[in-house]
Amino acid sequence: MFAHKHTAPCRLIALSHVLIYCFSAGAHAEQARQLPEMTVEGESVAGPAIFQIDLEQAPVTTPDAAELLRRAPGANVNRNGPLTGIAQYRGMYGDRVNVQVNGMNITTGGPNGMDPPLSYVPRGQLESLEVIRGIAPVSSGLETIGGTIIVNAKSSSFTTKDRITPMLDISTGGASVDESTTVSGIASAANRSHRLHVYGSRDDGNNIEFADGNKIKPSRHERNNYGGGYGFRNRGGHEFSFDVRHNNTDPTGTPSLPMDIKFIDTDIVQGEYSGSVGNYALHGQLYWSDVNHEMSNFELRNPPMPMMTRLNDAKSDGLGYRADLGFAVASGTLLLGIDGRLDDHEATVTDPVNNPAFRVEAYNDVERDAFGFFTEWNGDIASGWNMQLGARYNRVESQSGQVSHFMAMMNPAIGTLQNRFNSADRDNNQDNFDLVAKLDHALSSQINIIGEAGMKTRAPSYQELYLWVPLQSTNGLADGHNYVGDLNLDSEKAYEAGLGLDWHSRRVYASPRLFYRYVDDYIQGTPSTDPVVIMVSTANGDPNPLQWSNVDAKLYGADMDWGVTINRNWRLDGVVSYVRGERDDINDDLYRIAPLNGSATLTYSYSNWWTGLEGVGYAQQHEVSETNNEEKSSSYTLLNLRGGINVMRNLAISLGVENVFDKDYEPHLSGINRVADSDVAVGDRVPGPGRNYFATLQYKYN
Repeated sequence: MFAHKHTAPCRLIALSHVLIYCFSAGAHAEQARQLPEMTVEGESVAGPAIFQIDLEQAPVTTPDAAELLRRAPGANVNRNGPLTGIAQYRGMYGDRVNVQVNGMNITTGGPNGMDPPLSYVPRGQLESLEVIRGIAPVSSGLETIGGTIIVNAKSSSFTTKDRITPMLDISTGGASVDESTTVSGIASAANRSHRLHVYGSRDDGNNIEFADGNKIKPSRHERNNYGGGYGFRNRGGHEFSFDVRHNNTDPTGTPSLPMDIKFIDTDIVQGEYSGSVGNYALHGQLYWSDVNHEMSNFELRNPPMPMMTRLNDAKSDGLGYRADLGFAVASGTLLLGIDGRLDDHEATVTDPVNNPAFRVEAYNDVERDAFGFFTEWNGDIASGWNMQLGARYNRVESQSGQVSHFMAMMNPAIGTLQNRFNSADRDNNQDNFDLVAKLDHALSSQINIIGEAGMKTRAPSYQELYLWVPLQSTNGLADGHNYVGDLNLDSEKAYEAGLGLDWHSRRVYASPRLFYRYVDDYIQGTPSTDPVVIMVSTANGDPNPLQWSNVDAKLYGADMDWGVTINRNWRLDGVVSYVRGERDDINDDLYRIAPLNGSATLTYSYSNWWTGLEGVGYAQQHEVSETNNEEKSSSYTLLNLRGGINVMRNLAISLGVENVFDKDYEPHLSGINRVADSDVAVGDRVPGPGRNYFATLQYKYN
């Protein structure tokens, strides 16, 4: 049905046939008495359209909050393990997508993306998850070439009274597909001037089961996350807050990567101020993170050869800051700000089991410091016309220390790579400029048209610059190739335009978007022609290594959210997304791009209970990267059944069945299996979970 040469409109028509019978759950338990009148999810007031994912639809048994991105138009997730979901938006992923966690850009701990930012907020602690649709404003982060996702964890809130008000929110649940359990809670006390909270969660599960009782090995997970915070607000409206968070991930599988998580220990400290002086709004933020991370290929899986046990000890820390000032200019608001991130990275590979002398410094004393300055104006330019104009300058400075390999003296090829790297100029400095313009015009009380254009940039990551010996250290790219970096990479420069429509009536809404993005100097692995690199990589298992290079690329497509209120009890909602990614310098497609996909949601709500049917449809993906030896994937549809009931005012129960028909399917973005001792063959795409029964219980007191 989804032929290789179908155009995007044909694909959208084809998917509509898939989705006719695909309906989805999602009523808010608190709104279960009667479905409200239709409202559009998002804002269109001289600023970004924000799609807020309805968390009431997602059970707290979902271990990785990144999985919820599938519910947003244009968004998806690259899945390397149960806690290792890498955000994708309109075909871009990894460092290209700006993920803000409580306003912070958390420095991930390892060189293979095992702890992406969303992994630091478990589902039970998640307060909100938002996707800025289209081109991200320059004020939303330092490097936002692939968009911005906003994550907020549950916290305490000031009240309007002097009396202290306590609050308690506890949730727990279990799921059958991986025999997992989860428990999460937050307790707080607050009045008009003070707020205090503590929180914690634990998630654990065994190997994930797929069709016919087979197991994905290793796909177990275990994580503890806890912390607390305090806030103070004086009579003048000045607010100060301080939060600490600790995340401990114990042995957790990542079958699409060459190693699994042994542990990730992360400490995060954050301080923030907001207030106003006269007509000026002030905001400041300072945060610090410290990550200790070990990964291995022998604790949760058998090594590729008995004598090739490997342990990677990685450390990262980061200091981030932001300060901005807002004030009225003409008919709008002007925002001036500075922000920055100072990151340090190290990673050393050893063999503690068979060869204590084995030691490879994959990254040593790596620094990547980014300093930003931005200005942004939002306001009305005429009746019914809203505009946003933004400009940003970023200075990104990267450098690395000298490296070593225990075989450099005995292996001339390795010695050549080591000496070449150590004698080179390892400083890479980039001066980048971002520009954004958005225009929103109300054609009527029900229809808005949105146009946007922008230029966005991203400096090379430390992996792309400083991977000097061929390894699979690619920030979660997971294509199975060994890579080497390039010290002379230039920044990516994206030129993007978008057109959209927001239409809403009392019962119906639809928000379609079209976009086109051309990326100059897109950073992509290309076949290495260096005989020394090829020789070393061949000895390490890959005779066809890739080197990070600047190429040209383009990404284009369409996405939409839509819905209709049928009557006071029935409601139908859905999303659909399509993106195509192509190399523009050669005839090839970009790697790991989500195929045409969508979902639809049919919800019935009455009195204090609701039930719903969810359907998800993914087309086949035949536009794959030959450079990355990417395999094509088949289409599939899934059916899920969910429901919930408010037992009493403070107590709610939800339960359901996901993948009702125990479908055997392979999501295109789930990655390729690297583990020999699994029910999934090496080289096959990791399948999706089988039939899953879940139940959750939530108690709230306030």
